[in-house]
Amino acid sequence: MTTTAPTRAPIARTTWVGLAAVVVYVLFAAVLGNVLGDLAGDDDTAEFVLSHFIPLPIAIVFGLVFLRRSGWGRRVWSEPPTPTLRPRRLWLIAIPVLMLVLAFAQLGDSIGAGRTFGTVLIVLLGTLMVGFGEELFLRGILVEAVRGKHGELVTLLVTSVVFGLAHVVGSVWAGVPPAAILFQVSFLAMNGSLYYWVRRVSGRLWVAMLVHVLTDFVLYLASGPSGPTDALVQPDDATAAPVLATVQTILIVLAVAGVVSAAREDHRARTARSA
Repeated sequence: MTTTAPTRAPIARTTWVGLAAVVVYVLFAAVLGNVLGDLAGDDDTAEFVLSHFIPLPIAIVFGLVFLRRSGWGRRVWSEPPTPTLRPRRLWLIAIPVLMLVLAFAQLGDSIGAGRTFGTVLIVLLGTLMVGFGEELFLRGILVEAVRGKHGELVTLLVTSVVFGLAHVVGSVWAGVPPAAILFQVSFLAMNGSLYYWVRRVSGRLWVAMLVHVLTDFVLYLASGPSGPTDALVQPDDATAAPVLATVQTILIVLAVAGVVSAAREDHRARTARSA
């Protein structure tokens, strides 16, 4: 008589499960990262290495193991791209395109700002882990968790706000004033909504990861290895500033339009179910 091993029951897709996973990520990436970074003293490069190259791999492995055991499958990594849905909402493609334009427009000045090849390589590897980890947990695990019980509007808002709040630990650790933290959370929540649409427009989580990596890579290089992430970069070239400001303004408008689009999508889904 042969016996088969019992099949592990999948983890329920609920918002609280997703939030718990994000909390674990923050404990490693932000709390442990800051503790280790403080050991470097005034050495910015050592601080970057200690705060990224140790805690982030641990957090990422945790996320990958969670996905394997959760039974959520490929839905975390891929979904039908919005241009294949009805209505197609092709205007949403402007979000990933403009985010790439914004990053590439500042890339040359950032790399050429007196950084050595070693520093650029260290920052690249570190931001690869940041982009992979944050998107894995926020636009991957948390998106799938919230979708288990809610529609796209709630998914967009929850994941975006949590993305902003996840950066509070680092700001408090650095002694940033409360008013500045509030502004930072608001700005990062908007950024989170843009990354949400990068994932949905492309239909692939790894695309959001790459856009996130490129954005953080530029920001880190512009402000130094230990500098702030996910902030507006002021270009040295005065002629480029109006163009970048225009792109940033358009992205803000698109972020608001994206919220409206998610609400309309939920309305269409409710109408279809009741028909």
